[in-house]
This record gives sequence, C-alpha cells and structure tokens, in this order.
Amino acid sequence: MRKSCVTIFLIIAIMLSMTACHKQSPTVTPKPSDSVEPTQTDSASPTPAEQPSESISPEPTETVSPEETARLEREQLELQRKEQDKEFYVPLKPLDKTGQKPDGDDIRALYLVDSVLTKNHGSQEQPDWRFVRCEDANVQLYKTYVEALAANNTEKINELKYLQGSLTVLERVIGIILGTEMNAVVLNIKSGDGVITMPMQAECIKQVQTEPARFGDIGYVLNLFKSYGIYTIGRVTSFQDNTLAKYNEYQHAIKNPDGSIWLDDNRSAWVDPFNQWVQKYNIAAAKEAALAGFDEINFDYVRFPEGRRWGAYYTQYMLLHEGKRSDIIIHDFLKDAYEALEPYNVNVSADIFGLVARQWDSEDCIKIGQNWYRITTVVDYICPMIYPSHYSTGWYGFEYPDKNPYGMVLGAMKDSIEKNSAFENPAKIRLWIQDFTAKYLYPADAIYYYGYEQVYGEVRALRELGDFTYMFWNNGVDYNPGKYIFPQDTDKYPLKDGDKDPIGRTPAMAAKEYLSVMSNIYDSNQYMLYVLTPLDARDSDYDMWKDITLPGLKAYKISGYTVNSYIITDDAGKNADVSVTLRYTKGESTEEIYETVIWKTVLENGIWKVYSGF
Repeated sequence: MRKSCVTIFLIIAIMLSMTACHKQSPTVTPKPSDSVEPTQTDSASPTPAEQPSESISPEPTETVSPEETARLEREQLELQRKEQDKEFYVPLKPLDKTGQKPDGDDIRALYLVDSVLTKNHGSQEQPDWRFVRCEDANVQLYKTYVEALAANNTEKINELKYLQGSLTVLERVIGIILGTEMNAVVLNIKSGDGVITMPMQAECIKQVQTEPARFGDIGYVLNLFKSYGIYTIGRVTSFQDNTLAKYNEYQHAIKNPDGSIWLDDNRSAWVDPFNQWVQKYNIAAAKEAALAGFDEINFDYVRFPEGRRWGAYYTQYMLLHEGKRSDIIIHDFLKDAYEALEPYNVNVSADIFGLVARQWDSEDCIKIGQNWYRITTVVDYICPMIYPSHYSTGWYGFEYPDKNPYGMVLGAMKDSIEKNSAFENPAKIRLWIQDFTAKYLYPADAIYYYGYEQVYGEVRALRELGDFTYMFWNNGVDYNPGKYIFPQDTDKYPLKDGDKDPIGRTPAMAAKEYLSVMSNIYDSNQYMLYVLTPLDARDSDYDMWKDITLPGLKAYKISGYTVNSYIITDDAGKNADVSVTLRYTKGESTEEIYETVIWKTVLENGIWKVYSGF
C-alpha cells in the first residue's frame, strides 16, 4: 500500500512538472528605446525574417462573471462587517433583493396591536403563539361590505352585516384598507415593554430576549400584507424598554445618583439613551426588521422620559453625563441609525411629541431630547404625535383640546410646516392622529367619543393644508370601517386663500412678523428670524446661525416700523416686493435712521420668507 502511494505521488509530480512547462513566463515590458542597453544576440535564435508565421496563442484565462465578482465582494464585505459589528452584526439583504427605497410619501396607516395577528394557545409560562385566521375570501367579502357602506347600498349592507362578528379582526382590517383610502399598517417590532416580536439572529438580541417571538414567521406576515399591496411599517420603541433595562442586573438602565434604578411615573424602568450598547441594540433590531422586508422603520420613544419624576431628576442626570445636551444625543442616534439602515433600502421615520412642533429649542424639548431642527435633517419622515386628548387647556386657543380635533390638528400641522420650511432637505411630515376615545378625561356620563366626525375632522385639517398622509393610533382595536370612509374630494385641496401661505401669512404679514421679532429678540422667539429668512441668506445650521448671524441682527435697535403694501412680481405667485418704513439705530450709534425700503419676499417650502437686508 505504501509503495502504491509513492508511485501515485511520482506520477502527480511528473504531471505538474509538464504542466509548468506549458505556462508562459511573465512578459517584461522593455524600457524606452533610448535607454535599452545593447545585448548579445544568441546565434541560434531565428532572425525576424526566420520567425514562424503563426504565433502560439496563450492558454485562455478563465473570465469571472460580474455576478460572481459581486458575490465574492459581498462575502468579503460581510466578513468585515461581522468583525466590526461583533454581537450587533446583522447581514445585508441578499444581492438579488436590493433595490430602491419604496415610496412612503402617500401613506395612510392603521396601527395594529400584536393581538390582531397572533394568539397565545399555550400558557404565560410556555407561550404558543399562532397566527389568527386570514382567508382571502373573507377579506374580499369584507371589502365588498366596506364598499357598500361607502355607496350607502342598504341592500348589500344588510346582506353582509353578519361579517362584522364572524371574521377575525385581521380579515376585517385588510378589508377596510382595500375598501378605503388606507394603504399601510404599523406593526410592533419592538413593543412598548421591549419585547422583540419577530425572530432575530443578532447575538445582542438573543442574549436579551428569552421568550419565543410572537410573530414566529415574519415572512408570512409581510408576504400577507404585500400580497394586498399594503405598505408595512415596523415600529421600534427605542428607550422605553423594561426588558432591556432588567437585562444583566440593570446594566443599561437609567439609574439614580445612588445607583438605584430610576422609575417613571408608571414605575417602569428605561434604558439610558447615552449608552452606546443600548443604541447599537436598537439599531440591530431595526436592521433585522429591514432585512426581513419591512418598507419602513419607525423609531418611537426615541427620547428621554417625561413626567414629574423625570423633571425632578433631569438636572442630576445631565450632570452625570457632563452636561451633554440630550437633544444632540437623540440626533446622533437617529443619524447613526439612518446611515446604518441606508444599505437596506428602507425608509426611516421618527415619532416626536406634539409640543416639539410648537416649540423650538425650549427647556421642555431639551429635557426629552427632541428638537425639530435636530431630527428633521436625519430621517425620511418626521411624525409629530398630534393626539388632541394629550393637550392641556389653552393649546391652540381651545379650552378643551380633545373636543376640537379639527382645530388641534390644523394648528399643529401649520406649526410643523413652518418649522420644516427652514431646511433645504427636511424630512417629510406625517402626523400620528387620534383614533380613540379618551374616556379617562370625562365622567362616565359625559364621555366625548371619537367617531367618524372627529376622525374625519383631523383628516380634513390635513387635506386643507395639502397633506394626504397620516397614521391612526388606535390601541383599542376599534376598527369600525365607517370611520374611514372619507369624501373623495381631494382635488379641491389644498385650500387657497389669496396670497396667504398655509400659516396664514401674506408677504406683508411675513415682513411684519419679522419686524415684530426684530423689535424684541428674546430666547423663545429669536428662532423665527431663522425660519423667516430664505435659505440662501443665512447659515443652514441653526447653531452656527445663532452664534454668527444673530449677534449682528441684535445690533439693530428698531424703534418703529410700518409695513405699507406689497405686490406680487411673478406669474407663479412665489415672489413679492414689500414696502417697509423703518426707524432704527445700529450698533453703539445713537443716530436714528428713518427710511422706506423695498423688501423682497419669496415663497420657499410653502412659507413666505423675507430678504430683510439687516
């Protein structure tokens, strides 16, 4: 046997030697002729005239296809990512599933609680999550029922009204979407208690999550909705996360100065937004959802806590973090998340408090870490949560905000448009609006119910301002189709009132607002000069503008002004000249200047802006 092996080795060696003789030696490129040293010619070598007429061609080299090259490059990239990301590693989408981001600009979504899709057939200790029934025949029947409601077809309504009680909520929800202007759903990926709802492979997540995923086959869920052309949004609650807070002896939780666990007003723990491990954990969960095939990742609770207990602790907490601004931390997290999700061709949205649309760089905004100008530049969609029931007396002039859904949404959307107009490439605005009854606000015999009138009031407010995208929050699974059958009259929107912009300002009114602020520049209103100044006339970065431009503006002391009149100067109605009479001093001078000037104004991002000349 040993001898046979030696023989085989000899044969292989001879074959390799013969093969090597056939390989061409590498070609050496000669130096330019003026530097070539004379060499001795071998007499046995043929002269040029004696060269064979046919040259021997080299053996053809194997050509690597573009597909194979891409595959090899991807393998190398994944090895690098795995080494770099370690326990946070999530693979990219397969090469055959890459493409463009889906269109998320015209989205009208319903939020679905987890129980709409799954039911536990086991126990709390040993859950057995199974998907509820969803048969296409039932979906189509319910769609027909919804369409009958829209057409007021009494005969058909009576024929199919039994469906309301015989179908699953999921079958009815899809039927509602198919029969109305709804076209999207919001599903929990990481719920309010921090539970991950779908299987994930990132090691960091497998370390924390110990329960079986509620959506065991996320592919089934996504394929189901996509088969009906429904846009899918995966909601990731970021820093309200009691599950992660408890992990590893509360290693990542917000803590009190004495080391104890900080708890919110509901006695729930939060994870620390400053913590890089926490940030990467949330981004890994978002990547997993994007990899699974969601069209959009929605970051909710992307903030610090709020409420009485947080207000009392905030200053101490910030001292623990060397006074770093909380809104910068949230901005940096969303920026990192956006960049990390970019290769997955998925849209990114962020939910913000309603007050953030109203205020700018206020103490309340900073405490929760949400400032409009820091968020709108790092996501695709910015989503103020405009629930009238969440506002106190006086907001937008209403004694009872919950009873004025139209006015509350109109006011909040105007504020949002105004804020967004200050940026060259802001996120698109998509409001969360109320689709639930806030029973807790009223005595049992005086509850103000949210039905069709209230829900459509909110939608109508958005339509009037030219916005046709929104998301309904309904945590009570009250999906009555009658609430979503809206008039098909969108062609008459947005409403136009002369030369006024959506905020309600003419060019003259914009100039007057500018002068009003200039006359009394204080911390809470100075941002309006930034908003009212065209993009090409100021620094795009608010902090830079505040440090460089604002001191120069404050040097003007306006003692009087009159806005005289304006004229539109172009056919499109986007440029106007405004006549303004001014009385002011400049710098340290006490000499009063009195003059009448023409200020040019421009309709930029839908809002009138002023070239003041100051």
